[in-house]
Amino acid sequence: KPPTECVSYYDHTISETPIGKIIIEWKSWKERPSYSVMIDGEWIGDEYELTASKNIALNFIKRKSEKLIEFLSKD
Repeated sequence: KPPTECVSYYDHTISETPIGKIIIEWKSWKERPSYSVMIDGEWIGDEYELTASKNIALNFIKRKSEKLIEFLSKD
């Protein structure tokens, strides 16, 4: 999506997940933009390829879900 007021000042993509809103944003006017990943407003990381940024988000969610499963499995 193009820049959207109150969402992102840059081109971006959004995904709603059970653990929060994931936004990947980039400065499309740059020759080689980086793709920054945020989950509920917290910066998680960035990469120079969109697919790699999506993997940052996926790995973050996997780690969070593993921690949640571990926490809920405690006696």
